[in-house]
Amino acid sequence: MPLSPEDRQAIRDAFHAGQLKAEAAHHSGLVGFHPVSDVMRHEVPHKKAFKVEVEGGRTVTATEDHSLFWYEGGRFGEVLTGQLKKGMTLAVVVDGKVRPAKVVSNTQVESQQFMYDLCVPGPQNFTLSNGILAHNSYSIGGISLDINKSSQYESLKQNAESQLDKATQAKQLTVKVIRGLAQPRFGMGVRSSFGPFTGKNSVGPRSFV
Repeated sequence: MPLSPEDRQAIRDAFHAGQLKAEAAHHSGLVGFHPVSDVMRHEVPHKKAFKVEVEGGRTVTATEDHSLFWYEGGRFGEVLTGQLKKGMTLAVVVDGKVRPAKVVSNTQVESQQFMYDLCVPGPQNFTLSNGILAHNSYSIGGISLDINKSSQYESLKQNAESQLDKATQAKQLTVKVIRGLAQPRFGMGVRSSFGPFTGKNSVGPRSFV
């Protein structure tokens, strides 16, 4: 049933207030509600789109590289939508518990200009209104990252934070070189890794703002 304008506004207000939550599943199988940090719109006319139907009439349409979750023996993990086959088992959330649901069909459909997603830090997934468990999009500062694995995202984040810490420490010990050394072999001089003399391949705090 379509949401009323009042419901839409209530959801919008909750998001802007940092109070919007989505149902999500921890890999232990525990289901609960977690804060939504970002709502994102992806421009994806260049990507194939698939409509997946599971038993019970539940459906979801997603790009070929967006992950849903397989389910087996009480465990679940990521699987790309474009790789789903009839008979495979997906994870759905029913009455607060993760359950299996067989794939009935996976049909390629017309690509769309835009598709939408959430960022739910922590479990990195959320349940759709029909219970299908979907992977979230990663976001740093509201900018979506097209990364499939949480480990890749965490590695990127930790590496960036580590470089920023090292750069900040180095800045305290570094004297800015404006023109550099006078010897010809140094050309125009050694550029500082900070401020206006940062080269495009240099790492500086501004790269992480």
